Amino acid sequence: MGKVKEELGQLLRSLSVASTITLSIVFSIFAGVLAGYYLDTKVFDGKTYPWLTIICMGFGIGGGIKNFFIMTKRFSNMKNKGPSDEEKKTEGDR
Repeated sequence: MGKVKEELGQLLRSLSVASTITLSIVFSIFAGVLAGYYLDTKVFDGKTYPWLTIICMGFGIGGGIKNFFIMTKRFSNMKNKGPSDEEKKTEGDR
Protein backbone atom coordinates (compact mmCIF):
# COMPACT_ATOMS: atom_id res chain seq x y z
CA MET A 1 0.00 0.00 0.00
CA GLY A 2 2.90 2.38 0.73
CA LYS A 3 4.29 1.98 -2.78
CA VAL A 4 0.94 2.84 -4.35
CA LYS A 5 0.68 5.97 -2.19
CA GLU A 6 4.20 6.99 -3.15
CA GLU A 7 3.48 6.51 -6.87
CA LEU A 8 0.23 8.47 -6.58
CA GLY A 9 2.07 11.28 -4.78
CA GLN A 10 4.72 11.35 -7.50
CA LEU A 11 2.02 11.43 -10.19
CA LEU A 12 0.24 14.32 -8.49
CA ARG A 13 3.52 16.25 -8.09
CA SER A 14 4.29 15.75 -11.78
CA LEU A 15 0.79 16.90 -12.72
CA SER A 16 1.12 20.02 -10.57
CA VAL A 17 4.51 20.84 -12.12
CA ALA A 18 3.12 20.43 -15.63
CA SER A 19 0.07 22.57 -14.91
CA THR A 20 2.19 25.28 -13.26
CA ILE A 21 4.49 25.49 -16.27
CA THR A 22 1.56 25.50 -18.71
CA LEU A 23 -0.31 28.23 -16.84
CA SER A 24 2.84 30.33 -16.66
CA ILE A 25 3.25 30.19 -20.44
CA VAL A 26 -0.43 30.91 -21.14
CA PHE A 27 -0.57 33.86 -18.74
CA SER A 28 2.64 35.36 -20.17
CA ILE A 29 1.20 35.33 -23.68
CA PHE A 30 -2.18 36.62 -22.46
CA ALA A 31 -0.52 39.49 -20.59
CA GLY A 32 1.46 40.45 -23.71
CA VAL A 33 -1.61 40.45 -25.94
CA LEU A 34 -3.65 42.38 -23.38
CA ALA A 35 -0.94 45.03 -22.95
CA GLY A 36 -0.53 45.42 -26.71
CA TYR A 37 -4.26 45.67 -27.28
CA TYR A 38 -4.57 48.28 -24.54
CA LEU A 39 -1.75 50.33 -26.06
CA ASP A 40 -3.26 50.05 -29.54
CA THR A 41 -6.82 50.98 -28.63
CA LYS A 42 -6.62 53.25 -25.58
CA VAL A 43 -3.26 54.98 -25.73
CA PHE A 44 -2.88 55.44 -29.49
CA ASP A 45 -6.63 55.46 -30.37
CA GLY A 46 -6.36 52.59 -32.86
CA LYS A 47 -3.76 54.29 -35.05
CA THR A 48 -1.26 51.49 -34.48
CA TYR A 49 -3.73 48.60 -34.41
CA PRO A 50 -2.76 45.63 -34.65
CA TRP A 51 0.99 46.23 -34.64
CA LEU A 52 1.56 46.81 -30.93
CA THR A 53 -0.68 43.84 -30.14
CA ILE A 54 1.46 41.62 -32.37
CA ILE A 55 4.73 42.99 -30.99
CA CYS A 56 3.62 42.60 -27.37
CA MET A 57 2.34 39.09 -28.15
CA GLY A 58 5.86 38.30 -29.35
CA PHE A 59 7.26 39.59 -26.06
CA GLY A 60 4.70 37.46 -24.21
CA ILE A 61 5.73 34.36 -26.16
CA GLY A 62 9.38 35.12 -25.42
CA GLY A 63 8.59 35.56 -21.74
CA GLY A 64 6.64 32.32 -21.74
CA ILE A 65 9.56 30.44 -23.27
CA LYS A 66 11.92 31.98 -20.72
CA ASN A 67 9.56 30.98 -17.88
CA PHE A 68 9.41 27.46 -19.31
CA PHE A 69 13.18 27.04 -19.10
CA ILE A 70 13.45 28.66 -15.67
CA MET A 71 10.67 26.56 -14.17
CA THR A 72 11.79 23.26 -15.71
CA LYS A 73 15.30 23.89 -14.38
CA ARG A 74 13.91 24.75 -10.92
CA PHE A 75 11.70 21.68 -10.74
CA SER A 76 14.47 19.47 -12.12
CA ASN A 77 16.83 20.70 -9.38
CA MET A 78 14.17 20.05 -6.74
CA LYS A 79 13.69 16.51 -8.02
CA ASN A 80 17.43 15.78 -8.08
CA LYS A 81 18.00 17.08 -4.56
CA GLY A 82 15.63 14.62 -2.93
CA PRO A 83 13.96 15.22 0.40
CA SER A 84 15.38 17.97 2.57
CA ASP A 85 16.68 17.42 6.09
CA GLU A 86 13.44 18.81 7.51
CA GLU A 87 11.37 16.35 5.47
CA LYS A 88 13.59 13.48 6.65
CA LYS A 89 12.97 14.49 10.29
CA THR A 90 9.21 14.48 9.83
CA GLU A 91 9.31 11.14 8.01
CA GLY A 92 11.30 9.65 10.90
CA ASP A 93 8.66 10.82 13.38
CA ARG A 94 5.89 8.90 11.61
